[in-house]
Amino acid sequence: MALVVSLTWLYFERDFEPLLTSVVSLSALISSFVFGKKKKDENEKQSQNISHNSSGIQAGGNVTINNSSKDS
Repeated sequence: MALVVSLTWLYFERDFEPLLTSVVSLSALISSFVFGKKKKDENEKQSQNISHNSSGIQAGGNVTINNSSKDS
């Protein structure tokens, strides 16, 4: 969308600023295809080691565990 707008601007006003905007928009579009999707490596998996009598939680981010048990 930005490339179309900047090329339209360049068509109507032939100046340095619309030219620079068009070049930047075109380079951003090309780089999104070149560097866009990174394939996940097989070695980039989560792993954890849990000792005896323990529980493990594995998540993609921070995990907060509220341990407010009432022993009566």
